[in-house]
Amino acid sequence: MREQLSKLEGQLENLFEGSLAKLIGEEISVGTLASQLARTMEDGLRRDDGGKPYAPNEFALTLHPDDAVRILEEAPDIQAMLSEGVAQAAKRCGYSLTHQPSITLASDPTLARREMRVISWHSSNTLEFTKAMQRQAQDPGVRLPKGAFLILGDGRHFALDQPVINVGRRIDNQIVLQDAHVSRTHAQLRVRDSRFVLFDLGSTGGTEVNGRKVKQHILRPGDVITIAESRLVYGEDDSGPPDTATAYTPPFPPRPAGDQDTETDGWDDEEGR
Repeated sequence: MREQLSKLEGQLENLFEGSLAKLIGEEISVGTLASQLARTMEDGLRRDDGGKPYAPNEFALTLHPDDAVRILEEAPDIQAMLSEGVAQAAKRCGYSLTHQPSITLASDPTLARREMRVISWHSSNTLEFTKAMQRQAQDPGVRLPKGAFLILGDGRHFALDQPVINVGRRIDNQIVLQDAHVSRTHAQLRVRDSRFVLFDLGSTGGTEVNGRKVKQHILRPGDVITIAESRLVYGEDDSGPPDTATAYTPPFPPRPAGDQDTETDGWDDEEGR
């Protein structure tokens, strides 16, 4: 696996050197970008029933806002250039793609200058691992608890109007908890028999409900979920969340639950990378 990863990283770096390196300047390192893309592609590989490997076809490259603006000014076609590079590298390494890769450049003020975050996921439902998720999400037999919601610790509310909700530190979760003690995908709420069930996803710090550590728990109105320093209160009301609570919006568009891979890295200025 390490050999294949090195091959993929080398292919990406060779494709990005030259014109792209000159355009993006010092904001991001071509080597670091190639390394992160290669790792998230390799980690995100999925195989069909015949063992054929499919690489992720959706990517988000997140930078500090100043870096993102500068790069888009200097290289307005960078997303298309990166897309073509990823497609060529995947082909040369023997990976299939369900669609032409899509690269989205995003900004996050919590990142330091020259730091980047790469997220990848599969958008297609042609692979077996996505079919099950799509069936559940689209199954008309899935009945959501009426008026279910969470109240976050800062007073904002989140309406639970989907059958699967991911909670964690990674910005493509439906609920993002920005705490170093929260795992990247920490917990999940999933509808079963018209009730929301909370699952701990093997997190490092664990998940508690009403002060007791749980692996899974059928949620009832008034339950208090504790994840690291964050507390979320589960509620159900026919009229929905209270009008006094501001709606919570995730910092980045959430993606299908359980189908993301993330790599984060930064530069060490002293080493000049």
